[in-house]
Amino acid sequence: MTTAPVRRETTTPDLLSAFPFPFVDDIYRYSTNVEPANQQVITPAGQWGDSVAVIDSEYRNELAERAAVLDADPTRRAVLPHMRPAAWDALMTMLRELAHAYPDTMHLTSVGHDEWHWRNDLLDDERTFRYGEEASLGDDPLHYLSTQVQEDIALLDQRDDQLFVDAGVITFAADWSFGFDVGMSFLEIHGPVPRVRKMGVITRAHEFLKRLQPHEPYRRTNWTMTIGRRLDVSTERYPEWGPDREMIQHVDDAEFGRLVHLRVEVQHLIRLPDSGAIMFVIRTYLLPLEALATVEPWRTRAAEVFAELPDDMADYKGIIKYRTRASEWLRTHAGHQPSADDNMTPTTELDATQDIATEPTHGLPEWPSRPPEVDAAGSEFLIVAAGAADETAHTARAWVRTAESIGPTRLLVLDSLTHDDDRTSLIDALAATHTGARILVTGGQYDVLTALALARESGAIADELAAFVTDTTDLPVYCAHCRDTFRGVGSPGGVVECPGCTRRLEIHEHHSASRGSFLASAVDARDLEALS
Repeated sequence: MTTAPVRRETTTPDLLSAFPFPFVDDIYRYSTNVEPANQQVITPAGQWGDSVAVIDSEYRNELAERAAVLDADPTRRAVLPHMRPAAWDALMTMLRELAHAYPDTMHLTSVGHDEWHWRNDLLDDERTFRYGEEASLGDDPLHYLSTQVQEDIALLDQRDDQLFVDAGVITFAADWSFGFDVGMSFLEIHGPVPRVRKMGVITRAHEFLKRLQPHEPYRRTNWTMTIGRRLDVSTERYPEWGPDREMIQHVDDAEFGRLVHLRVEVQHLIRLPDSGAIMFVIRTYLLPLEALATVEPWRTRAAEVFAELPDDMADYKGIIKYRTRASEWLRTHAGHQPSADDNMTPTTELDATQDIATEPTHGLPEWPSRPPEVDAAGSEFLIVAAGAADETAHTARAWVRTAESIGPTRLLVLDSLTHDDDRTSLIDALAATHTGARILVTGGQYDVLTALALARESGAIADELAAFVTDTTDLPVYCAHCRDTFRGVGSPGGVVECPGCTRRLEIHEHHSASRGSFLASAVDARDLEALS
């Protein structure tokens, strides 16, 4: 076996607990996948998403690495002349973000008309400057910002109904060249990405970005894999990291798990208030497979995503040579515990009180044997009863009695979410709920799973959902071939007929919480032949 020439790193607890695991389903396809920023995301390992700027245990290391990259390659930093006002706008926006998120160590104070005092206690950096005057700052604003935050920054100018990447500091690019792309339009830059033109993803993203408003930031995630804890895998440095894709195929399993990292970018999209430019704030997170495998839901889902990813997407991401091995490694390392001398984070255990029905951990929902209690922390309550079963009605009435003693309560009684009118009624009711609402659903398994998926789609998080299933004989089934989702009577391992393509399908032990359905695929040889 080959010994890899990549330095091993310690995965400290905060890097695992704050890791933004990107997969919400077992199948990954390109999408705009944007959501409002500054909203906490609870994960099986911890949480992330509270702020735009994030400081972690790698703060000083990553700032030092950025400085080295910029010293070696000045093309990673550019500000076209018309973007100087946007650079100042970006600096002030991000300094405010830092001061708000870390008030104990980051301080921004107004000391007069357009004069500001900044103090970064972590770096022992303190200066007073006048907005718009580089001489008072002692640096150009975008470069100075890059010495304060771990995030890369790109600034887009909007003109002629298009967006142009006209400024930025990009030191941790994932197989692209900022120096080459400066001045190009957003649509031009994303032209090489497979599928996205045909699917219209980039066009939709472009239109969304043009509609961004100040003080309403959004975010999205993107991912790939990287060999070693290597932040700078830019096109410019391909001769250094490109050979790792061959090397990694020949290392032993232990080394493979240590070296292959899931690489996730959290991209914040912000309309700057003074200049009107759009700021992309790009933070890169790296987690080795051996640390990822300690979080069971992440292990199983990542294995499925890597295995299913179409070849053209895997090739574009540069992982086609080792994605199959990565999937197999994860599948065979359930409950993986790194050895003590690896200095890795121990396995993160899930809270035994977690509501598994709304957040399945092993691909299948597990329903409670009795209705869950109404959460007294709710600000309002939406109770959904689907179907005519006596137990459904009894459960809903009990919830209503309790909820009405706490706050505003609405009961929505439905026949079945197979009916368009009932589905529309639920969507409207979900849209009318406010932050802090609790949504409780009872009925047959099909209706409950479908309702929970619609609730998640409307923005509900796990803590806001509760469910009780009164009949498990039916379930939502997703046909892998015609993409139809329908109500089937059966259970995983059983066979149903798809009403969309008439194929006989086996229901897999594979459930998507976000889609609200079970995967099914053709079971007969004649059906499989029809797919070829």
